[in-house]
Amino acid sequence: MFGIGTQELLLILLVVLLLFGASRIPAALGGLGKGIKEFKKGMRSDGSEDASPGASAEAPAMAQQLRSGLGKQVRLLPDGTLEVGVAEGATLVEVDQMWATIQDASSTGKIPLVAVKRIVFRT
Repeated sequence: MFGIGTQELLLILLVVLLLFGASRIPAALGGLGKGIKEFKKGMRSDGSEDASPGASAEAPAMAQQLRSGLGKQVRLLPDGTLEVGVAEGATLVEVDQMWATIQDASSTGKIPLVAVKRIVFRT
């Protein structure tokens, strides 16, 4: 095991016991165990939990709402509100289950629907 013999391993354990004391070692190992468990749990997840679980469930409903705003001017506010039907802004050209595609005079961009907290229709 890494070129360490039994005598060296026992010496290292004795030094650790003297430095930390017998009462602190179980707490430290318990914390280490919890950390390893959280790390493994994070590795098992598929990475699709970037947003809150409720936000990913709401994306299809938001996409359905946004389809009624196709061709209208939209503006995304910093608080996550998407205003539809504003006087100035980019035009909503396409909506799918994950993205809203907008186009202004010079470029086309995509807004992830998980970034949209609410939709406000202006008249």
